[in-house]
Amino acid sequence: MRRLVSVAIDQPLVIVMLLVLFVAAGVAAFRSLPVEAFPDVTDVQVTVISLFPGHAPEEVEKQVTIPLEIGLSGLPNAVRMFSHTQFGLSYIILTFNDNANDYFARQQVLERLQGVDLPDVVHPQLAPLSTAIGEIYRYRLEGRGMSPTELRSIQDWVVSRQLKLIPGVADVVSFGGFIKQYEVTVNTARMKSYNVSLQQVFTALGRGNANAGGSFLEQGEQQYLIRGIGMLRSSDDIGDIVVAEHGGTPLLIHDIAEINVGAVPRQGLVGQDEEDEIVSGIVLMRKGENPSLVLAAVKERVAALNGSILPKPVRVVSFYDRSKLINTTLTTVFRNLLEGALLVTVVLYLFLGNLRAAGIVAVIIPLSLLATFIGLSIRGIPANLLSLGAMDFGIIVDGAVIVLENVFRHLNEPHERPRSPKAVVLEATVEVGRPTLFSMLVIIIAHLPIFALQRQEGRIFAPMAYTVVSALVGSLLFSLTLVPLLSLFLLSRSSHEEDNIVVRTCKRIYRPVLKVALQRRVAVLVVAVALLTASLALVPRLGTEFLPELNEGALWINIMLPPGISVSETSRQLARIRAIVRRFPEVVSVISKAGRPEDGTDPKMINMAEFLVDVKPQGEWRPRLTKDQLIDEMNAALQTIPGIEPSFSQPIRDNVLESISQIDGQIVIKVFG
Repeated sequence: MRRLVSVAIDQPLVIVMLLVLFVAAGVAAFRSLPVEAFPDVTDVQVTVISLFPGHAPEEVEKQVTIPLEIGLSGLPNAVRMFSHTQFGLSYIILTFNDNANDYFARQQVLERLQGVDLPDVVHPQLAPLSTAIGEIYRYRLEGRGMSPTELRSIQDWVVSRQLKLIPGVADVVSFGGFIKQYEVTVNTARMKSYNVSLQQVFTALGRGNANAGGSFLEQGEQQYLIRGIGMLRSSDDIGDIVVAEHGGTPLLIHDIAEINVGAVPRQGLVGQDEEDEIVSGIVLMRKGENPSLVLAAVKERVAALNGSILPKPVRVVSFYDRSKLINTTLTTVFRNLLEGALLVTVVLYLFLGNLRAAGIVAVIIPLSLLATFIGLSIRGIPANLLSLGAMDFGIIVDGAVIVLENVFRHLNEPHERPRSPKAVVLEATVEVGRPTLFSMLVIIIAHLPIFALQRQEGRIFAPMAYTVVSALVGSLLFSLTLVPLLSLFLLSRSSHEEDNIVVRTCKRIYRPVLKVALQRRVAVLVVAVALLTASLALVPRLGTEFLPELNEGALWINIMLPPGISVSETSRQLARIRAIVRRFPEVVSVISKAGRPEDGTDPKMINMAEFLVDVKPQGEWRPRLTKDQLIDEMNAALQTIPGIEPSFSQPIRDNVLESISQIDGQIVIKVFG
């Protein structure tokens, strides 16, 4: 201890150089540190998606889901398997414990899938490596005069592919509009007259849509590659495919069938405000990436798409951007940290009565914050509202206050005046160095049980513990090195000897209270135990919640429509609900979504409707209107539609809770037997 303090006092240039390097490392760590608005509490999960178009849920379960469940059972470190089967879709979620990482789990699942016997048309795929907080950007395509089918083609062939090129993007989910397809409607009477079977038509269509290679041909000094171009380009090309021949006359597709342009049957649709049909996309961030960097790259690519890549008048328009929430979170956190630092500085000045002394302690606050950024970067833990909000500056500066107060007192004692200031500072620091070290170690050790927490609990509280411990370690080092050095240069000539008026007033009040407490020890103990008992009795009356409530700046409404409802009727009901919600002046826009996308990544049935309600900043709401009151008003307005029961949440919160239980709801009941 003495050697460390002595080096800090005797080698000020070394300390300054190390301090500069530390600040540079802290700033670099902060700039590279992923910052999220919400902690990612999801487990290691692998989702297997299997499409079986046109088949009822019973057939999908028998032929796809059950074989997959058998084949995927018993995987190493797997703790739970959840399957969901619906029309044309099998959706299986495998949850692993903390001993497995994402890539190990996905590799194990892929190996097992190779041995599962499934129908020929079923090809199981793994869902993108993303999490519940990975939906960072939502957008729609706008193009005046263009049909939903044309916009969907642009989304699938241009926009989606461009966004998938961005580092950190796991996938882009396309939703809404119509996927273009060519439909061949055969005339059975003509087929019978020409003695042509349906299998011959299938074979001809498959054979007629392919290119062929013919090797090469040498002619003189040149070599020519030979290709047979047979890819279909239009409905006329389909009609010209040869099915059979009769007496040397070819029988073509258009002789026995009609060719039309249609759309793939869908089980999902998206609408916004007064538009019942829009084409949208959701950008999914890869797990573990920095959302700020990925969002910046997405916005840059969107600007390029709108500027030169997309045909006019098509544009990509965002209606949900996570960067707004991240910026709001950072602003809130750093404003609170600044207010806390200023409050600590003011309190120190009031009690020490010396602005320089208060400034020395205040310097420890930003340095401890930089130590936190370095610690989180080393551990690979992203910062979020919960972890940064755990910073307690009162505890962090405790060691610095102890050292500074002792140095401050020794420098002003008369019997210390003959000694040199350097010797006084050294002895004063060493005198309280060991108690300071032990007090910090006690606080650090108190956080050790938090590091042992597993799964969701560990992901919530471990970042908080790492934040506090990193800050305490940094504060301890600076309290024993930088504080005595600054005290030597800034406080050595101080002539302040008496307590200031604040300290004298506190002593005047505290001394008689302490005297009475020491005289009536039993009464004090009885009162303390009574207060403790009373506080424990209030614990059952406190509300409990798994995740803290975070104002995301938007509302998320879930509504279950009647089972068996058609896609057309769903569209009409969604338009009606959007119109009701849009009546409120606080609402900017309402985006509705029902059913699932064609790739099956969001396994919702057509009667499961979700609404993203973009609201204005709360400062622009009606006077004295709270968020809970607005939700109550919306709920009352929606009750005019018979047969629905809306539930209100927020986008990220809804996704996180659903990913934990695989069920969309706050309360989940599992029935066994």
